[in-house]
Amino acid sequence: MASRIVVAHGYNAAPDRHWFPWLVEQFAPGVVSVAALPNPTAPEPEPWVNALAATVGRVDDETILIGHSLGCITTLRYLERMPGPWRLRGLILVAGFVSPLPNLPQLDAFTTPPIDVHSLAGNIEHRHVFGSDNDTTVAPKFTAELARELAAPLTIVPGAGHFVDRLGCFSIPELLPVVNGMMHSRVP
Repeated sequence: MASRIVVAHGYNAAPDRHWFPWLVEQFAPGVVSVAALPNPTAPEPEPWVNALAATVGRVDDETILIGHSLGCITTLRYLERMPGPWRLRGLILVAGFVSPLPNLPQLDAFTTPPIDVHSLAGNIEHRHVFGSDNDTTVAPKFTAELARELAAPLTIVPGAGHFVDRLGCFSIPELLPVVNGMMHSRVP
């Protein structure tokens, strides 16, 4: 059984926002931690990846990583830099992207150079991507592209927007069975 879950929040977010407190409450104390990524209103790739690395340490087959929005590509950058060999129990990305977003050019430094997502997938036992049909921050096509590149199932949550509290998203019930399935799966 996986013993820890680490969440990477997104742009303009914090550990006490959106659906993160709800997720923490779903598990025993100490199982879920949400990384506090620096300067969320003007993020930079290096400090974010370094802060995530400081929170996670080295991944293993007992670790599940969850990213939201900019936290998705930050998580992928962290994994890209992980010295090998490594194995991750699970990766869940919510409203993620790997290509530049036309509406958020200030985040382009996170998407260049491109990440070879496909090469990371072989080290990740379980992968899953969540998106919404009405996300105006990260258009659904960008999240679908991420799921394809990661060779991961894509779950569309109708009407969830960008999965943020200002749009009424304080929980993602569809996430729990996926996390629990990853936690209780056997690692070969």
